[in-house]
Order: sequence, then structure tokens, then C-alpha cells
Amino acid sequence: MWYTSQEKIAITGPYPERDPFLGVQPTPSQRATIKYFLVVVALWGVQILMGALTAHYGVEGQGFYGFPLDKFLPYAITRTWHLQLAIFWIATSWLATGLYVGPAVSGREPKFQRLGVNVLFVALVFVVGGSLAGEWLGIEQKLGNLWFWFGSQGFEYVDLGRFWQILLFVGLVLWLVLMVRALKPAFRHNSEDRPLLTLFLISSVAIPLFYAAGLMYGQRSNLVTAEYWRWWVVHLWVEGFFEVFATVVIAFLFTRLKLLEIRSATRAVLFSTIIFLSGGIIGTFHHLYFAGSGPAVIALGASGPAVIALGAVFSALEVVPLTLIGYEAWENLRLSHPTVKAPWIADYKWPIYFFVAVAFWNLVGAGIFGFLINPPIALYYMQGLNLTPVHGHTALFGVYGMLGLKLTLFCLRVLRPGRPWKEGILKTSFWLINAGLVFMVVLSMFPIGIMQAWASIERGTWYARSAGFLQTGTMQTLRWMRVPGDVLFALGAALLGWFVLGLLTGHSYAKPTAQTFAKLQEEEREAVLTH
Repeated sequence: MWYTSQEKIAITGPYPERDPFLGVQPTPSQRATIKYFLVVVALWGVQILMGALTAHYGVEGQGFYGFPLDKFLPYAITRTWHLQLAIFWIATSWLATGLYVGPAVSGREPKFQRLGVNVLFVALVFVVGGSLAGEWLGIEQKLGNLWFWFGSQGFEYVDLGRFWQILLFVGLVLWLVLMVRALKPAFRHNSEDRPLLTLFLISSVAIPLFYAAGLMYGQRSNLVTAEYWRWWVVHLWVEGFFEVFATVVIAFLFTRLKLLEIRSATRAVLFSTIIFLSGGIIGTFHHLYFAGSGPAVIALGASGPAVIALGAVFSALEVVPLTLIGYEAWENLRLSHPTVKAPWIADYKWPIYFFVAVAFWNLVGAGIFGFLINPPIALYYMQGLNLTPVHGHTALFGVYGMLGLKLTLFCLRVLRPGRPWKEGILKTSFWLINAGLVFMVVLSMFPIGIMQAWASIERGTWYARSAGFLQTGTMQTLRWMRVPGDVLFALGAALLGWFVLGLLTGHSYAKPTAQTFAKLQEEEREAVLTH
């Protein structure tokens, strides 16, 4: 990463003089994905609200400024919803991007593709709404012995009941069918992008396939077995194959913009895939500390701690590809400089900025904070303390959430290329979100985590998690210090939601001058003739 950052890449051409998406009419199925992105913003907003309530319960027990909110939304429910909604909205943004990119890659719209996209959307809403309601009923103990099937399984990130989990798997298979139908025409031509297409297809197949790992344990399975398969979902599904899928999608988007050559993009994706999967698969072992030493340990012929340490090291490698791709995105943004003859790239400035933020948080949140808690000696003292949510917030949202927002904005940008955005609200939103996350971590969670870790080393984990330690005046003050960061973050999210809504109503588009409007029309006519 240091070598790449020191290498001075000269900007050469020729680059397109106008946006390659200009004059390309979105297909019916591509327009049908817009509602997915609206759901992304809505679920993100509810998740933020649940997170705020969960954090507030830490200082006021089960109340909310005197109101007994715990009678309706106890801590267990707000925390469960906060985690589940994060998975739902991030996965929705990535899957919707795949549905949008599919027809763009092949250049053809399969028959009934729009119908399939709409059916999948209805299924998504049903699974999300049903699983959240089931989790509330299960935690409130209103489902009896059916809690495992329709309520909450009680495992972080796979809390949803088994019935809803199976439906989600079926939905992912339907998504795969739609992706294959959209990509199939592109394989009929022996073009130079075929290796990239193959990677795109393989990563699409891996998404439903490896989510099925969460179905490998039952209601009465041994806890060690359940934890083992759960981490297949959390680590391999999200941090392995979803990252490969996202990398391929980003490569396709940049090649469509003619900012990357297909051969160099293919090499970069292959390199990233090797690191993602080696880091993801071997890196999964660092989660096995409290789950026992399974067959993987025997196969590698090493002791438990050695494999966990190996997993921690390889897990740290996962930060490399996205960080390098983020640096490449920043270099691409330089092409919008007036001297480069590609000023249209400035239209993609803020989607690219969100991706630069992905690279930053990938290095800090997933890299530094992740490796801080991954080695065996660190896990022994820090597992389950506040340094874990430090890594969770900066990695899950900072990397995957930011990436979901970047993909959302990118797709909404290419739906209407050339039309200028009102970027002031987007700029404010971007900096508020990132500043809020920084303050949230630096002012509250990280200091609490460090104090807990020290208490765990000095006196034991039992003391670090005890009420006698957590309810001291210093800890209460540090928990209240979450407020500035939370407020900034929520304001940024609200502004971004308002901006996305404005892309549909029109109030987020800048009114072009007569000269700009005439130039845009002329470029569109030329682009239509070219296509």
C-alpha cells in the first residue's frame, strides 16, 4: 500500500470527452431498482434510530428520558433490530446494484426481467417486515416453542427465525436467477471482458450458496457447532464473497466509464479475489477462540492458538484490496481537472468520495481496529468488550455501509447522466456522517473499550463487564459523550435521505442555465447516434 501511494501515476489519455452513459436509456428493470434504493435509505434511518435507543439504554436503564419505553421496545429488541437492519439495508444496496449492472453489462434486457425484479422486491419487503415482527414476538415470548422458526434465533447477525432465513435464501436464489438471465447474453460473445464476466457470475453464485451455511445448524445443535456455521455467514459471506462481488461490480462500472482498461481491471479483480478469499477463509479461524478447535485445526496440523493467530494475520490482509481500489478511485477523480479534458467525471465526484471513505475506514476500522482485537492474546482479554463494537461500527458501516451508499449514489447518478446535482446537501451529508462516526468512536466507544480492556487484564473479564465498573461516574460520562457523534451522524443520514428522495421529486437537481441545457441536449444527441 505504501509503494502504491508513493508511485506517481501520470494521467494520460485519451479519455472520453463526454459521459459514456450519456444517451443510454435505462431499461425497465433498471428503473424498477429505484425503489430498492429508497428502501435502503429507509431501513438505514430505522437502524440509526434503533442504535440511538440502544445506546441511550446504557445510561438510563430501560427508560427514555423518563418514559418507560422498555414496555414496548426493550433493549434486546432494539439491539437485535439495530444489527439485523444493518445486514438488510447493506445487502439490499449491493443486490440492487447487481440487478442494475446486469443489463448494462450484457446490453440486453431479458424478457420479464422487470417482473422478476418487482417480485423480488415484494419478497424482500415481506422477509424484512416479517422477520422484524417475529423477532419482537419471540423476544417478548409470545411464540412459545415456535420462537426458533418464526422469532429470534438469538445469534448476532443471524437473529431472524429459521423460516425467514429460508425465505431469504430463496430470495437470494431468485436474485441469482435474475442475474444469470441478465448476464447470459454477454457470454455468447468471445470478448476480452469474458474473464471479468466469469468472475462476476461466480461471485453472484457464491452469495446465495454461502448464505446457506447459516442453515447448517438446528435449534438444538451444540453451541460450538452453531457458532462455527454462524461465522461462515458473518465472515465468509459478508467479508469474503460479498467483497469479491462488490469489487467486480466496481471494476465493471469503471470500465463502462472507460476509466480502466478491461485487462488491467481483470488483473486487479483477480489479485483482489485471491487476497479476499485467502484472508476471508483462513481469517475465519480467528473467530474460533470460544468455539473450540474443529476439523480445520486438524487439517492444518497446528494447535488451536496457532491457527487462530494465523487467522488473525490473514484476516488483516483483507483490508489491502479495498484500500488500493479506493486510492485508484481517488486517482480517477483527478481526471475531472480542467486540464485533462474529462470534466464530466466531476458528476461522479461524491459517489467516488464515498468510496474513498470506504478505503479510509477499511484501513482504520477493519484493519487497525480489527487487528487490535483479533490475535489470541487480545481475544482472551477483549472479547465482548467495547473494543468489539468499535471494530463493528467502523468496519460494518465504515466499509460495507459506505460501500452500499456509494453504489446507491452511483446507480442513481447513471440513471440520469449529465444532469447536475445540487451537491451542497450531499457534501454536508458526507462530512457529517464521517465526522459523526469519528466522534462516536474517539469520544466514547474507544475510551470505554480501552478502560474495559485494562480492567480485564488487571482484574478479569468479569470485573470489566460488571455493573460496579460500568456504572462509575467516568463510564457514565463517556457514554453520554456518544451524543455529539450520534447527532452529527443522524443529521448526515437525514440529509442524504432527503437528497435521494429529491432525485425522484427533482428538488436535488440543479437548474441548468440555457447554455448548459443546450450543450447537454447536443451531447445527448451525439451520444444516441454513437450508441
